Amino acid sequence: MFKMKFFLSFIFRFLLPLRAACCWTRRKCFQAEAGILQWLQRHREKFVFYVHHIWAIFILFLIGVIFVYELWYVLPMLADTQGIWHKLNWLLGIYIVFNILGNWWLAFESNTSVESLSLKRQLPEPGEAHLWHYCPTCQKFVPPRSWHCRLCNTCILKRDHHCIITGNCIGHNNQRYFLAFLFHLTFGCGVALVYNVMLSWKNNAFIVAEPILVVGQDYSQDPDLNWKILIATLVKLNFFLFMVPLLMFVFQMVMVHRNSSCYMMLDRSYDVGWRRNFDIVLGKRRFWVFLSPTVASPLPNDGAQWIQKQFV
Repeated sequence: MFKMKFFLSFIFRFLLPLRAACCWTRRKCFQAEAGILQWLQRHREKFVFYVHHIWAIFILFLIGVIFVYELWYVLPMLADTQGIWHKLNWLLGIYIVFNILGNWWLAFESNTSVESLSLKRQLPEPGEAHLWHYCPTCQKFVPPRSWHCRLCNTCILKRDHHCIITGNCIGHNNQRYFLAFLFHLTFGCGVALVYNVMLSWKNNAFIVAEPILVVGQDYSQDPDLNWKILIATLVKLNFFLFMVPLLMFVFQMVMVHRNSSCYMMLDRSYDVGWRRNFDIVLGKRRFWVFLSPTVASPLPNDGAQWIQKQFV
């Protein structure tokens, strides 16, 4: 009995300061979050302007560097510049860049806010008022699945997330373009990865970029050592650039398959079957939209009305 009391006393003395530390940390996190939100509220326009423009310049620079490096430098080392294979790869590269930039621009240019609805549709239909909710910032009622974005300073139809890469909120009207942008970005980085792996294999450059494999080997007499290290390092960088959009695309496709969104990932109350779920996001022509951003694919609704899943 004495040992039990001693043990409980020890646990209490140990947990009390730990609990106090957790409460202090939680309070500081809330204060930091409140401070960040206040700062964003005061400097929202400047923050949005600079962050979006910096990311736009970075993406354009990255796409341009990869395009020039792969097609002007790597491809001639792998294929005859006068052959059909070289020409086909050039056409493929131009097609991929066209889709990346086209979908990126349309995702930025699309208006997916509640204000994109006609004035009549910005009011609930008879019998649907209970499904709408009040936005205290916009000071009006908005449709279901519409949520306010602090950076855009407006309510977004079926808001998924605010994307600093496209400089716009991803929602009902532009999620199709965001998905196609991620798809072609992944595809382009994958093609570039194949080129770079082939170049590294051709130059026997994989081993010199791995410190563990280099131990005990003398490559000081190799005149192409620096070149091999460079192209092998670019393979690793290319692999990272391939995995990031791939994981984002897979995650987005899972959300579309469930008719959920990043804003409310666990909400499956609007799941009406995978076919209809994809129709809601991609439109009438569904996966054909990945061929080109110019493919017309009307959406089945305007984002103000949503069919909920019927639970038995």
